[in-house]
Amino acid sequence: MSNFSDSAVRIDPDSVKSSRLVGYPIFDWLRFVLASVVALGHANLIAHSEITGNLAVQVFFSLSGWLIGGILLNSHLKQLPRFFFNRATRIWLPYFVAVAAVYALSAIREPVTARWLEFLFYDVTFTHNWFTLRPDATLALSEMPLKGTGNGFWSISVEEQFYLVAPLIISTIKYGRSPVLWSLIAIAFWYSQLLDFASISLGVLAATVHQSHGDIHLRRWSVAALIGIALVSLVILATVSYPLGAPFFAISIVLLCARPGSRNSIGTFAGAISFPMYLNHWMAGFVIHGISKRTEWLAHPVTGILSYIFGIAVGALTYSMIDRIVMAHRNEFYSPMLGKTLAAAAYGLVLLGVIGGLVMAK
Repeated sequence: MSNFSDSAVRIDPDSVKSSRLVGYPIFDWLRFVLASVVALGHANLIAHSEITGNLAVQVFFSLSGWLIGGILLNSHLKQLPRFFFNRATRIWLPYFVAVAAVYALSAIREPVTARWLEFLFYDVTFTHNWFTLRPDATLALSEMPLKGTGNGFWSISVEEQFYLVAPLIISTIKYGRSPVLWSLIAIAFWYSQLLDFASISLGVLAATVHQSHGDIHLRRWSVAALIGIALVSLVILATVSYPLGAPFFAISIVLLCARPGSRNSIGTFAGAISFPMYLNHWMAGFVIHGISKRTEWLAHPVTGILSYIFGIAVGALTYSMIDRIVMAHRNEFYSPMLGKTLAAAAYGLVLLGVIGGLVMAK
């Protein structure tokens, strides 16, 4: 969900590398809180519903639009290979490790069926969000590996699709950097109730406005307006229509937290483990619930609390083993040709997934 990726920084317009000029320290904690909301929902410590888990993901989407959109707005067409290289190394390796863990454990415990292979196909081709839960979501969840444990992968598919489409719009279309165009894109998605893409598009729209007008969102009248939008949209999504209000709540929270400042090591670490925590916190819950089935003293809410605590630990461990190492060494392997190859692979995978999904849906 990147945004779980390269997130709390502005990027030097002359480079798509991790050149940190101005930090957004609140983003580190926002990411950790949002990942925690998802984990707490899965641990049954808070109600896992649209207004908790999914809304947290919508905020992540707007955060991605704001930050990744900002990178693209300050990038040239010739820099896109580096952009795709950064996205692939930051997202793919941790993601595919998580996918492998879910399906490997499932293969040990459950039969490998044609439906099982279909789910794997959608996850590998980043098309989970379009096809996995069709035609019946309840039935699909019961048939998914480990009873739907990997259903959270849908959000990674949304982000990957955004990373493929946004560069084409911003870097190749004449008015791709125009707030007017991104307003129309966001309205179209919102009107169609494609709230995931509406939330991301609003993030990009905010980035285009920020590029033109600077930190306008930090002015007093802007802050007051954003607080009002957050409160009104929260009421709307809770009482009237969730898709109607969720994207506006998401972008208002992101802009309220988009305050430049100095990042500290604790906050940076909390933000860094949010992505692996989101991907892998299920491991802790799986172990804790396995133990609880064999003991009488380990019951809810203890199981939930332990699942959340150890979920954080799993996030920290997998970050140290994968994400941190990748980020520390990826520049050693970059070349424009590799960036172009990864870009072609990304477009090819999604195209394959869409074609396969449409064929299997018949």
